[in-house]
Amino acid sequence: MQRILDRLPLIISGIAAFAIGAAASSLAAPPNAAALKLPDASYAPLGDAKPAPYGWLHFCAAQPAECGPAPLLPKMVQLNSQSWAELKQINTIVNREIEPIGDEDHYGIYEQGILNWWTYPDDGKGNCNDYVLMKRKLLIEAGWPKAALLMTVVIDHHGDGHLILTVRTDGGDLILDNMREDIVAWDRTGYQFVKRQSAINHNDWVSIQVPGDPRTAAAGNPR
Repeated sequence: MQRILDRLPLIISGIAAFAIGAAASSLAAPPNAAALKLPDASYAPLGDAKPAPYGWLHFCAAQPAECGPAPLLPKMVQLNSQSWAELKQINTIVNREIEPIGDEDHYGIYEQGILNWWTYPDDGKGNCNDYVLMKRKLLIEAGWPKAALLMTVVIDHHGDGHLILTVRTDGGDLILDNMREDIVAWDRTGYQFVKRQSAINHNDWVSIQVPGDPRTAAAGNPR
């Protein structure tokens, strides 16, 4: 498989062309949320500050330019024909192009004394962390605000740690997940939410407090 990062300019140009067509269509007949078939979403309730995941710290140590401490202005993306088409296309491209594989099988991380490896899937393979990083990168390259793209730790249906991408929109918090093709509202995933990046500083993480949620205090290592 050709390295996905080598194909990044072609992917971005294809997304841009697709978005231009979607924007032109929306000028003819501006659709409402029902016409776009957007998920009925709310906003995840945030709680106290939490430690950043080990994988994020390791990623930042390896790629410090990706984790600058400059404060961000909280932003939400306005969902319309163009942005919704971009979001769906990028989610589909990354889910389709990356071959799933665990960190131990991929990199032999335990022999290196590494608990969890977050990196870009430049060889076309990766686990949930790599999917999230790639989707985030493509969305930023397509012009989406970094402050609206928040990596989020959850406990999945098997009780394991899992990483997904929360996208803050004017229609609520939406989730991009390598375990499913569709984009859903955060509270329709069936996951137990643990913490996510702060919209103001991505090196800060905050808990997600859902009343009655019996989650454990930590999600373990997202696979």
